[in-house]
Amino acid sequence: MTQRNMVWNRVQPRWWKGVLPLTLVVLAAGFALPLAAQDIEPIVKIEVVGAQKQTAETVIFKSGVHVGDDLRNVDLSGVMSRLWASGGFDDIKLELEDAPGGKKLVIRIKERPLIKEIDYRGGTEVGITNIKDKVKEKKLTINPDTIYDPEAARKIKNLIVDQAGEKGFRNPVVDITLEPMGPGVARLVFEVKEGGKAKIYKVEFRGNKVFSSSQLRSVMKKTRNHWMFSWLTTHDLLVDKNLEEDLENLKKAYWKLGYKDVFVGKPVIEVEDRTTAKQKKKNEKRIKEAKSPKYDLRATLTIPVLEGQQYFEGTFKAEGGKLFRETYYPMKYAEVKRDNHSILKKFFNIRPSLETPKAGAKPVPFDLDAVNQTVDKIKEAYSNQAYIMFRAEKKFEIREEDGVKKVDTTLKLDEGEPYTVRRIEFEGNLTTKDKVLRRSMMLKEGDPFRMDIFKDSLLGISQLSFFDVKTSEPKVDLVPDKPQVDVVVRGEEAGVNELLFQGGYGSLFGFSLGVSFSTRNLGGGGETLSMSYNGGKFSKNVSVGFTEPFVFDLPYSFSTSVSNGSADYDASRVGVANAYKQFTRSLGLSVGARLSNWFPNQPWAFFTTYSTGYSFRLIRIEGGRNYYFRDLSNQLTSTFSQSLAYSTVNHQFKPTQGTRVSFGLEYGGWQFGGDKPFLRATWDFAKFTNLAERHIFAMNLSYGYLQNMGREELPLYDLYRPGGENSIRGYRYGQVGSVLLDNNGQPVVVGGNKQFIANLEYQFMIADQFRLVFFYDAGNAWGSGTKVFSRDMVPYKDAANNQYSYKSPSLVRSMGLEFRFFLPISPAPLRLIWSRKLNPYPFDLEGQNDFQFSIGTTF
Repeated sequence: MTQRNMVWNRVQPRWWKGVLPLTLVVLAAGFALPLAAQDIEPIVKIEVVGAQKQTAETVIFKSGVHVGDDLRNVDLSGVMSRLWASGGFDDIKLELEDAPGGKKLVIRIKERPLIKEIDYRGGTEVGITNIKDKVKEKKLTINPDTIYDPEAARKIKNLIVDQAGEKGFRNPVVDITLEPMGPGVARLVFEVKEGGKAKIYKVEFRGNKVFSSSQLRSVMKKTRNHWMFSWLTTHDLLVDKNLEEDLENLKKAYWKLGYKDVFVGKPVIEVEDRTTAKQKKKNEKRIKEAKSPKYDLRATLTIPVLEGQQYFEGTFKAEGGKLFRETYYPMKYAEVKRDNHSILKKFFNIRPSLETPKAGAKPVPFDLDAVNQTVDKIKEAYSNQAYIMFRAEKKFEIREEDGVKKVDTTLKLDEGEPYTVRRIEFEGNLTTKDKVLRRSMMLKEGDPFRMDIFKDSLLGISQLSFFDVKTSEPKVDLVPDKPQVDVVVRGEEAGVNELLFQGGYGSLFGFSLGVSFSTRNLGGGGETLSMSYNGGKFSKNVSVGFTEPFVFDLPYSFSTSVSNGSADYDASRVGVANAYKQFTRSLGLSVGARLSNWFPNQPWAFFTTYSTGYSFRLIRIEGGRNYYFRDLSNQLTSTFSQSLAYSTVNHQFKPTQGTRVSFGLEYGGWQFGGDKPFLRATWDFAKFTNLAERHIFAMNLSYGYLQNMGREELPLYDLYRPGGENSIRGYRYGQVGSVLLDNNGQPVVVGGNKQFIANLEYQFMIADQFRLVFFYDAGNAWGSGTKVFSRDMVPYKDAANNQYSYKSPSLVRSMGLEFRFFLPISPAPLRLIWSRKLNPYPFDLEGQNDFQFSIGTTF
């Protein structure tokens, strides 16, 4: 009997489904008669060739074929499909050979390698760190010791291409290679070749008459001609995403003037390579050094415009709306038109007119962009009332009146019905219990699905700081045939347990080393436990703290802390006149609750917390070198405090948006046994605003007042003492405030019982882990009997006993530049601060410029 071989080969998964059936048909026709002549053709043996990481038994099991199966009943295309679906092979061949008593099935495979390492090469301009951060953010990470998955690698490749495109590289290339590291083991390499950046040197328009070319260029916000300071904004780079946005901006400019049918075509792009021969030689060297080459590519954009006819505003009405009053819809339209055409009216929120243009009056251009924005605002209002299936159909009717073409707008509204929440589930909380996340949400099962409440609920979870939902989109599914939704909140655990051996530096206490253990989610129940020791040349501190956010699962929090430490305000840090040592032991207890316990379904109450607590401190001062900093034996401070705080800030250390307002009242009266009774009140306000993702504007205002309730003067450590990287950068701690003269007539800054601090920041987010900060700080402290913002004359003597006088500033001011790094060793940022004093004291000998290194935030 002549041996017959039948081979099924699988190399490319995209085309085997088309080729294999055809092959099977041909084979079936060729072997139909021989097979029909036999009663049975069993598979008597199955052989696997090429298996290394997997056993032959495993491969046979995945194929679904067994010894003894009748070959006539075996679907070989199904066998191939099952093997490919397992995802572990680069090549598969099925061969049939004659064997005694039947057929032998040979499965020849080429296994995909095990990825041991992932390496990124090239991409120096895009930034390897930035690529890795984006891969992690998009959840595309390929873990080591996993089977190579071409689809996962392709997704990373596309992400890198997109990142390069956003930075202006025109034709980036990413090669994926597998470098063998041993039998069946490989290194996955992404070779990034960025190409060149094309800079825009000319933007021209063709067909424009209503606007001049210069006017149209001014409308384009992210696509500008190259000039000497373009490196600050990078708007001269030819980036497809930015160009698409600006083409839309061109349309909106025409829409505002009534040209609703304007056509803005795809730009004709001409790129001229002006790279010099000298630079080309340098590029050859840079490529050998695995650096990105530099090119001089100059682009000219020619944008065709077909303006069409101008139309003017007619009537506006909405039909089918029942949820809101009839005047609500035209009012929204009027507000959008006002905002589009007058910044002042928008700023002062001047009520717009709802009257329809009268016959004979000067016609008003029809604003199509205003109509579109109105629909968006109405849709948002409906979704905030749980009408998530709201639809609005725009209908335009053109009529001519007195030779003017007018557009009558009608919005046909389909409100749908309100939707409720059937089920809320969570994904990614491997440690955190569901109940911890549920109690942080305003939205509950059975509630109307209001979009604004849902967004506030996600913010509430983010403020927990141990479950990150910002990098994962929630899933909202409609329940079939019911006005209900199922919600899945996705996230990932973020830094629950930390054992840190950490170091730090501050301008006040210098270098310090320490060890700390903290868990912000003890047992997954949301409790916080922290124990730390931190010590250096000028400071030591041991502390233990515990917070229970829901006592016995009730919406009330409890916190306690105990600490023992010392602080050396060394003369080299604060000056001889201000030097002393302070030893402190403290115990604190507090309880708190959200105001939503008493004001349910109120968003402001959900983000507002009331707390009350008791603090016990023993303080001793030694080594004072000035009349105002003299030694003190143990002083007992026993206080009762209350605070009310509202916060929508989205992150403690990396905020991008939100508002924080707080008021605190601390009373240390004789009733609690304190040695120096006082009453302290503080007001704080902070605002963070994010523009275009990377630009963050931040403001902080703080005022404090301390009232002496006894006959003796309050100790120095209870006074406000501004200065340092946590208040007014550029000045040392305690060197801002009221100035008194010591027993030698020398000026000494002692702070005051009143304080005002203002901080303004512009933060540019270079990457998620790196920010560049420009800041302006101002503040002061005033002693008892001195008015806030007063400018009193202060006489003083210098070291040579010369008599001088100066007028104290209302506010001490500074400005500067700060580099802020976020490192794995600490959730708080590492800060490099350069600052310049704008109005230093005349007796300040520290210099006008200052450099500080610190860990933390100013506010």
